[in-house]
Order: sequence, then C-alpha cells, then structure tokens
Amino acid sequence: MNNKVLNTIEEIKNEMINLSEDIFKNPELGFKEYETNKLICEVLEKYNISYQSDIAITGIKSTLDSKKDGPHIALVCELDSVPSTEHKYLGKKDNCAHSCGHYAQIGVMLGTFVALKESNIIENISGKVSFIATPAEEYCDFDYREELVKENKLSYISGKQEMVKLNAFNDIDLVISCHSMPPTDRYYSEVNSSLNGFLGKKITFRGVSAHAGLNPCDGVNALNAANVALSAIAYLRETFKEEDAIRVHHVISEGGTSVNSIPDKVVIDMYIRAKTLDAIMDVNAKIDKAFRGGALAIGAEVEITNTGGYLPLTQDKYLTEIIKENMLKFMDEDKILKDCHSFASGDIGDLSYVLPTVQIGISGFAGRIHGNDFRTENESLAYELPIKYFTETVIDLLQDDCKKAKNIVSNYKRNLTFDDYINLLNNINKTNTYKVED
Repeated sequence: MNNKVLNTIEEIKNEMINLSEDIFKNPELGFKEYETNKLICEVLEKYNISYQSDIAITGIKSTLDSKKDGPHIALVCELDSVPSTEHKYLGKKDNCAHSCGHYAQIGVMLGTFVALKESNIIENISGKVSFIATPAEEYCDFDYREELVKENKLSYISGKQEMVKLNAFNDIDLVISCHSMPPTDRYYSEVNSSLNGFLGKKITFRGVSAHAGLNPCDGVNALNAANVALSAIAYLRETFKEEDAIRVHHVISEGGTSVNSIPDKVVIDMYIRAKTLDAIMDVNAKIDKAFRGGALAIGAEVEITNTGGYLPLTQDKYLTEIIKENMLKFMDEDKILKDCHSFASGDIGDLSYVLPTVQIGISGFAGRIHGNDFRTENESLAYELPIKYFTETVIDLLQDDCKKAKNIVSNYKRNLTFDDYINLLNNINKTNTYKVED
C-alpha cells in the first residue's frame, strides 16, 4: 500500500472508530437517523467535502471527482438500528439497538472515503467515488413508515428503494458495501455470500363480533379463519423446494380484543423469503390461496397487502475477485470465508439487480446478530483492516485508466433497469380484498 495512503489511514482510524462506537451507543430507527446523519455530516465538513443531505429524509451522498473520465464507485453504508428491548445501549426515542452492525459500516465506508481524499490519491486515479449513507435498511416500524407514505414524504418503506426512486444511484457504476459477519474466531472476512430476498405481507381477516359465551353462533370468528389458513400453510411446506431456501414466517400482530368476544379482526404480518425472485412469487401465490381458503371456510373477509421487500443478493463475481485480490495483501487465504448462502435478507440485494454490487462480510464482533449482546470485540478487524483493503481496492479499480473497473462494468449483466425496478415494486405493492361471496 502507498505509504501516504497508509499513513492517512493511521491518522484517521481512531476518529472513525470513535464515531462508529458513538453511533453504536446512540441507535436510531430507520428514517429517524437525524443524530447519526448530523455526526457524519460534521466529519465531511471537517474535511471540506461537499455533500447532499436529507435524501430520503436522512440519507447522505458525497462525491470525490478526479476530473478525469471513468466509472463511478459508490461506497455504501446503512444508518439505522433494529428494534430491541434489552440491549445495553437502547435508543433514546425508541426501543432499538445497533445489534446488526450498521454502525461499523459507517466507520469503514466513511474511513475509506476520507482516506482517499486526505491522501490526495484521488488526483492520481480517474473516475469518481461517492460515499452514500442509506436510511432504513431494517424492515420494521411499519406504522411510522406507512404514515410517512400516506403523508407523501416517502414512496417506499426501505431506504435504498426510496433512494433509487430519487435517482441517487443513477450515476453510479459499481457498488461496494460491507456488513458484520456472525462472530467468528476463524475468519477475518467473507466474500461472495448470497442472501435470500423476501416479500412482506399484511393479512387482515374481518369477521363479526358476538358474545363468546352467550351467542357465538351469531359471530364470524376471524381468528379461526386465520388459524385455518395458517394450518394450510403448514401443510404447504412440503411443496417448497429445498434448493430455493424458502422461509415463511409470521406473527399475529392483532388477535382479538377480548376472550369474551368473538374476534372480528385479526392481523398477520408475514415474510416470504427465498433464494430467487421466481421462487418468492411462486410461494406467494400458494400462500394467498391458503389465506383465501381460510377466510372462505369460516365465512370471513380477508384483505391481503403485499409490499415489495428485498430482492435476493447476487454478488458480482468480477468485482468480488478484485476485492479479494486486495484483501490478500492484508490476510492469508484461509482467513477468508467464501461462497456461503444466508437465509437473511437486505436491500443491498435490490442494488445487485441494477448495478454490479459487492457486500463484504467483516469480522471483529461478539454476541448474536440482532441479539441483546451484540458489540465490537476487535476494532482492528472491524475497522482498520477493511478500511485498508477497501481503499486499496478503489485505487486498484480506478488506476491505469480505470481498466479493471471498466472491465467489471462491461461484463455486468443487468437484471433490471432502474425503471424496471420501480415498476416491479409498484406492481408488488398492492392490496386485494376478498369478500365472503367471492
């Protein structure tokens, strides 16, 4: 690594660690990351880097321009935390915690961005590099987000979906991101992992209330309709193909108001996860039939609302190879975990459908992801090491007239255009109501 770049990383690393750990101790839910936004903007101002703020409410985009033609690389991180109840550092306004590791993404990607600027290496390469901080990756806090949609402050309840709609990625050619790995003593990093995509569903059964003891025969039990439907879904599981990595899981978020009254309204929130978009849509059709069947059997009405969740993540193999080559400058091959599939999901998958995208797993954490004991354990692995190999990667991609970056762009096979992507979301985001007589 260039000595000036290495020295710059050494000078800024503690600042990035302190920033990230401060954010860790002060978590905020999606589209509410105002203090997190403020802290990041203060760092950009300190280094005289211009930026756009308040994109999709709390998102940030800042660009370094070499003034020479070449591809545009985005260093992407996420701002939000996840709902929690017992973490040591709960949010001041909401019960939430940074138990997914997004706080560390911020330090790594912002540290890489500042290192490129302060080392002046941007003058020796071509193209552009942007730091993009996206809100609301965690798919939660629905009442708040749905109210923002009703108020026309948002079109979508995911940060990256909203930022794509606002054209924040239209000028980007390559996306580089990272995410905390499950705690491990064996590996320093992870490459070429895939993620499930998912579809969000809200199902509302409506029946007729009546006294549960005196005259239940006069009612229509919405909870019974829901239970019949859920039983049908349980029997459908044997039809799910193992290679599709399917998960169907739910909570009954509203199950009736009193034991003494026949429940006339029951609400189920559900995810359908799978490895491919086709598998998600195939399972979704089966699930809808089960819900309609449960309603019909009991004589209830059912309303099914689908919301575009996240698309499956498929990492770009050419960009992965370049990053891995640069990782090997700082670690041995056996410290890199490769080619795993996770049943979890993230909106980084949406970007992988429209742009060459990589999300590298980073180590250095302890506790359980989304658990109340998640925390940083090794600051060198969680921050310093990835800042080094990401900085080296950006330089590698954009030097020599951007030869490597241009090769990745030319070999990328786009799944969707930006317009196709928005149309897909709009086609999924629909509500259908099925009356008893239907």
